[in-house]
Amino acid sequence: MGKISERKIFWLTAGAAVIQNCRIYTGFTLIEVMVVVIVIGILATLAYSSLIELISTNRAKETAQTIRTFTERAMMDGKRLNKVVRIRIDRNTIIAETEEKNGNATTYTTIASEIFNQGFSASCTAITDLNTCFNTGATSQIRIGISGITEKGYFAACDSRGYCGGAGKAQNENSFKAYIKRGNSTDWGAL
Repeated sequence: MGKISERKIFWLTAGAAVIQNCRIYTGFTLIEVMVVVIVIGILATLAYSSLIELISTNRAKETAQTIRTFTERAMMDGKRLNKVVRIRIDRNTIIAETEEKNGNATTYTTIASEIFNQGFSASCTAITDLNTCFNTGATSQIRIGISGITEKGYFAACDSRGYCGGAGKAQNENSFKAYIKRGNSTDWGAL
């Protein structure tokens, strides 16, 4: 066997390399680098929008659960105190107050309050079939064995992107259910 010339070795191993003065230059062309950067940019944009939607949905779920648990707890506090409790949403805070009547005057004393997730504030975006917005105030009634709001309706809070969390109660139910609305959709979904 004879010697393999340097040129034959080059053609066997060079591949996509660039030849100049019998030297091998490896690397990427500017077009290849630009294509890779564009593909990475497209994938990052898709991932970012999905991540923002996921974060907004989770914040709406947290707000809905906050409202639901707060209303249930406030009604139990009313029963424990043997007092009527009014629950309302004031901007970004849900508030429970006891109601006391002194002659013709009614005074309210705050017994609990909770601030919503950042960016969520009171909104009367209607939850399907519940019609009445309780945000301005819903009053519980004291009864033997049950303390609660008797009529149907809902509490709701939304952010600037249209994601909403709420708690609604049907006429014949004793407790609230958590609901969310995603973005510009008009449909509410129960959790």
